[in-house]
Amino acid sequence: MQIQPFHIFLFIHLACLITGFGAVLVLDTFGLLWLLKKIPLSLVNKVAHVTQRLIWLGWFGMVASGLGLIIIKGYVDNLTVIKLFFVAMVGLNGVWLHFIKKSITNLGDNEPMPLLIKFRMFLATTISQTGWWGAILIGFVHRHIQHNIPWPANPWIYIFLIAGVFAVALVAGELALKKS
Repeated sequence: MQIQPFHIFLFIHLACLITGFGAVLVLDTFGLLWLLKKIPLSLVNKVAHVTQRLIWLGWFGMVASGLGLIIIKGYVDNLTVIKLFFVAMVGLNGVWLHFIKKSITNLGDNEPMPLLIKFRMFLATTISQTGWWGAILIGFVHRHIQHNIPWPANPWIYIFLIAGVFAVALVAGELALKKS
């Protein structure tokens, strides 16, 4: 059996998925433990310091290998357009999370977390999970069900709907919590 470039790119893609998304799940688990008051914020910050590098390594590796897979495939169907949106959304959200992390780095374990920062962390985590799981689901469907999926007829409607829901949530949360 001869190893083809497709299999090399797919292996890299999956290895980067495990690295990046695995680190996301670790960090989100520690964040949840902090919310449940099981661990101090300083521990979450230490874990974030390590996992942030792994998340970016995984994301950039997936983007690079994903481009190779798209070139080999030779076309981008409508469902892949949505997957590319999820990938871009995760990347932009990662930049936003970096700034959120910087804003809490100096908070002590016993200091109260501002409600606005908690809201931003919750929304950013929701965006992250939606993007990662959405891209994984679409990748699974493409690999194991059908390679060329012309659905939906207009992917931009779904992209604007998803982006719109998150934008409305962000604006509503920011306006409501800045006043309090």
